[in-house]
Amino acid sequence: MFSRLVRVIPFLFIVSCTQLQIRKYLKNDTFIPQKIGYITETSSFYNLNYLVSDSDGKIPFTPVLKNNLAFGFRSEAVWLRIEATNHSSSGKIIFDLGNAHLDEVIVYEKGNTIPIKQGGDFIPHTQWDTFSKSVAFEMDWPIGEQKIFFVKTKSTSNISYTLRFFTKEAFYLKENRENMILGFFYGTIFIMVLYNLFIYFILKEGVYILYSVSIFTHLCVQTYLNGILNQFLTYDHPEIHNRSGSFIICFSVIFGWRFAQQSLNLKDFNPRSHLILWFLILITFLYLLFGFPFLGLNYLVRIANLIAQIFVVSVFGVALLNYNSGNKRAKLFLLGWSTLLVGILLYTLMQNGLLPANLITIYSNQIGSTLEAGILSLALASKINQLKEEKVKTQEEALITLEEKVRERTKILDESLFNIRKDLNVAKKIQQTFFSQVTISDSRIKFGSFYQSMNEVGGDFYDMTQVDSDHYRIFIADATGHGIQAALITMAIKAEYESLKIMYDSPNDLIFHLNQIFINKYHNVQTIFTCAVCDIDLKKRKLYFASAGHPDQIHIRAGEKKILPRTGKIIGLMDHTIYKCTEYFLEEGDRIYLYTDGAFEQFNKSREIFGENRLYEILQESDKLSLDESIRSVVEHLEEFTMENSHQDDITIVGCEIDSFV
Repeated sequence: MFSRLVRVIPFLFIVSCTQLQIRKYLKNDTFIPQKIGYITETSSFYNLNYLVSDSDGKIPFTPVLKNNLAFGFRSEAVWLRIEATNHSSSGKIIFDLGNAHLDEVIVYEKGNTIPIKQGGDFIPHTQWDTFSKSVAFEMDWPIGEQKIFFVKTKSTSNISYTLRFFTKEAFYLKENRENMILGFFYGTIFIMVLYNLFIYFILKEGVYILYSVSIFTHLCVQTYLNGILNQFLTYDHPEIHNRSGSFIICFSVIFGWRFAQQSLNLKDFNPRSHLILWFLILITFLYLLFGFPFLGLNYLVRIANLIAQIFVVSVFGVALLNYNSGNKRAKLFLLGWSTLLVGILLYTLMQNGLLPANLITIYSNQIGSTLEAGILSLALASKINQLKEEKVKTQEEALITLEEKVRERTKILDESLFNIRKDLNVAKKIQQTFFSQVTISDSRIKFGSFYQSMNEVGGDFYDMTQVDSDHYRIFIADATGHGIQAALITMAIKAEYESLKIMYDSPNDLIFHLNQIFINKYHNVQTIFTCAVCDIDLKKRKLYFASAGHPDQIHIRAGEKKILPRTGKIIGLMDHTIYKCTEYFLEEGDRIYLYTDGAFEQFNKSREIFGENRLYEILQESDKLSLDESIRSVVEHLEEFTMENSHQDDITIVGCEIDSFV
């Protein structure tokens, strides 16, 4: 594309010319044919030899008095006979047909059956004689010489021409002047696209995104109709270019219909019109899916033209109907579409030679589109004001009863909160009775514990039991979840554990049967928890340990730690799970600490975790402290670590110290 733009650079200096110079170029260095005639090609058409020889004027070319002609959609070719004299100041002339969508153009000079020029949008734009929007040919033409040309044209689109001859400099001056005018229109519409997108991101109203897409696709239609799309984008792909126009038009009308539905609020004001537009959208969409890929180009162009006409008529009719029905939003909407219709009408009349080709008629389509986009933007702005008025009115009505409703709701919430707190306090007191303390006068062993729930009630549970005179058992459990749900699980754990805790001699047997009870009895509520059982036999001087998915526990001896690892899976997961029991020898001064994961899985404000290693270090370093002081040291370090950050889990720590065995 860059290389193609470079070809135009020598002519860009013309843009800086004064208006007087522009008029001089366009007046002195352009001319129109002196005589124009046309004839359509039929099955009994004259042969090429006879035609280009002109046969002394015997071929019945229909004379035309103006240089702009329009034939509409024709399946047959149209031949032009053009007679002109080079009245310019240059021997390099560009013949401009003024139409970007002629599929096939062949130019013959009188008496010569070999074409002097061939072109059209079936040929890649890169192979065109000129870098222009419309089909044009560069020719050598001596100054003052008269020539007669025969031009064969064929197109699946509307066959029309605005025939004119330019010097090379005047032609590119005209092209740049037209591009500046088109750039103004395109820029205005594109700014409206961005403006309405900006409003959409502020208000989150779907109508603005629909409008932005609608006018953007309409802008794409204009670039296709003006030949800009082929000149700068699809220049190497004529097959894509010729089919893209119909595709873009269909998408433009789909979003145009959707915008009309939303902008006019047809769903509420006129449901019948709303359904009619939905039907048209559906038909167009189905056509794109199942018809567009398979139809020939001539059908695509005609169908797209028909859809565009149905679109304009349907939207204008719906807007008029809603305006007569009292829909205030339809007023500006109707005015906007009226400007577009007038623009299309002026352009059509100019194409058919009923109006002169001037700045207004040539660009009436763009002018109408720009005015329509501007007026519809005003319509959307009025919608904003209407929404503001409705919002203010709604707020005023709401404020009348809002204070009373808030007072009533607050009272109800306070009462509910009071009842909940009352119930939770009762639950908390009940749960506190779960945690037993071993009240013995055995000087050989000491016990200590700490428990703190994250909420009023928690999901941790522990129990310390003297099985016989030399045998003590510590049990600790952590139910999944927090709060009331976890507290209810601990009630079930306590109830079942109480019946088992002195029934089985080994910790692993106890855990095995506890798992079986929860698998069979509580499977419907999917209750799972971790636990650990630690048996201390002072007579045998041994520690027996088993756990079910519980974190590793710790055994401290003279400041050195030993890890008590988990020996089986979580309670409640699998039937007939086997649990191992590990044995350890005990010495005087040994300490055993059992805890739940809340003792090390707390986070500070920086999302840093307290961690098991830090817990181990604190317990190792506190071996000179008493058992209770060592547990309190862990709690203090946790408080210092988390600071103002609230705890994220229940915290339970149980300690045991062996003083002697006799």
